[in-house]
Amino acid sequence: MKVVIIEDEDLASEFLEKLLLKSPYDLEVIAILDSKMQAFEWFQHNSCDLIFSDIHLGDGMSFEIFDSLDIKTPIIFTTAFDKYAIQSFEYFAIDYLLKPYNREKLNSALEKYTGLNATGSEQGDKIEMLLKEFKGQAPKKSQERFLVTRGDQLISLKSSDIGCFMADDKYLYLYTKEGDSYLYEDTISNLALKLDPEDFFKVNRKYIVSHAAIKTLSKFSKNRINVELGIGALSEELILVSAKNVGAFKNWLNGVE
Repeated sequence: MKVVIIEDEDLASEFLEKLLLKSPYDLEVIAILDSKMQAFEWFQHNSCDLIFSDIHLGDGMSFEIFDSLDIKTPIIFTTAFDKYAIQSFEYFAIDYLLKPYNREKLNSALEKYTGLNATGSEQGDKIEMLLKEFKGQAPKKSQERFLVTRGDQLISLKSSDIGCFMADDKYLYLYTKEGDSYLYEDTISNLALKLDPEDFFKVNRKYIVSHAAIKTLSKFSKNRINVELGIGALSEELILVSAKNVGAFKNWLNGVE
């Protein structure tokens, strides 16, 4: 089974590739495509057996790829948003994995692919069954409270209190909007999947910022944006949105999911 991953977040694509290679199925990841344009070019000259695709890419929506190219390859969508579930089944989708997903959910999706041998009306019945299955799932709930420590004291913070998360070497720090900082036990890539995507954005490998904590934005270069936070300890920090995330960041600021 030859698999292609369409994902603009390096950590997300690495996580998916590791899970795929540890799955009980005989598969090979032959390409990881991190943008809409790269996917356009690749699929014009290549093919595969199965596609794993995020929906929001730095330069647009993955749906645009499948609208423009006549791709009949089965697709498993991976995304933090549940609102596109119905639309995804217009593109030969066989499953829709909500981030964060685990090995069991991934293997379940692969099992659906291996059992996908029907054609015609039978294929339509399978898609309808998968859609009904998804509609019955509970919507993904974001993490709303975060337990931190200060000495012997345990403190439960609401997500609305948080200004940003900062990864520094092996440690992850939580900063409140008031400027207090705490060590938090998690990884920044895993945390990005738990937070409400309407309120938080992972601007680069080091920072996840809250919309409410942003003080000013400025152009740093042609393809970069500097984010200044209204958090005292970090007010002088250079926080740059990675070039490949600028498009998605602007959509986030505009409230476009």
